[in-house]
Amino acid sequence: MDGLSKLAGKVFLNRFLVGGFVLLVVAVTLTLDVMGLVHPCPYCRTERAALGILSLILLFNLHRALFWRYFAALAGFYGLMVGVMQNFNHVKKINAGEFDWPALTFDHPFILSGLAVTALVWLLFIILGLAEAPARAR
Repeated sequence: MDGLSKLAGKVFLNRFLVGGFVLLVVAVTLTLDVMGLVHPCPYCRTERAALGILSLILLFNLHRALFWRYFAALAGFYGLMVGVMQNFNHVKKINAGEFDWPALTFDHPFILSGLAVTALVWLLFIILGLAEAPARAR
């Protein structure tokens, strides 16, 4: 079990795998949006732009320079703010009794914005170096 957790840690912290996977998801969802196959959502477009910027910073190894770390923080926290606001709007509907529970599937905006927020935090942790173990724990 320890070997499996070490492997998962290496995979989830590999900037090329993480950045490539997120960029692939961004490209697929952008294609669906441009083709008109999904509802045009300003929240989703903003989150997608932030995810794309962060994944490009990871893939091109720009996260070591202070300017790009600052730019990543700006884009990432803006995307986080938008994603959390989208989730909060759905929580308001839940509290008002207006939420459509049977429509809650994998493609519901409530689920997708939660996944976007998770991915944004994940990318920011890698870019800003927060995902690394402290020196005393190594």
